[in-house]
Amino acid sequence: MKKTIMLFSLLLAFSCEDKDEAEDKDEAEELNPLVGTWEMSNAGDYANADCSGTIDDSKWDLIVSFMGLRLEFTSGGNGTYTVAAMGAIREIPMTWDESKSQICFMGMECATYKLIDNKLIVNEQQDAYCEGNNGEDTSGGDQSSCEAAGNSWYEKTCEMKEFTKK
Repeated sequence: MKKTIMLFSLLLAFSCEDKDEAEDKDEAEELNPLVGTWEMSNAGDYANADCSGTIDDSKWDLIVSFMGLRLEFTSGGNGTYTVAAMGAIREIPMTWDESKSQICFMGMECATYKLIDNKLIVNEQQDAYCEGNNGEDTSGGDQSSCEAAGNSWYEKTCEMKEFTKK
């Protein structure tokens, strides 16, 4: 009988613990609408490098055919950025700062975000750069010196990624 009571007590404790964890998760999502899982639902390039103007999302069909992106935000400013492409999956740690509307991937590359209705818009700016024939970044000059060296110059751009909460 003692074993039965002890087993019942353990089961009750575990079921209460699971319920508490679920309630904590629900409370965190209520406090911050960013907390949760978001999946990419659109992507495109802004007309202007300052992340303004119309968005050309004509590459979206191609992107969705080959890759999936997911952002998982947890309370406390941490999360995971998951990239799935052609059968390979890579998880990248990220942090987020609501006061700056900023997400940082691997503590290095940061992007701004905004919540509009049920959509999370992440804007990633890419500075202008010079690329050699072998694909390496040869930055350190301007467009004329880059092209004079036989390299390719890429203008500053801004890419938009739209995510929908799951």
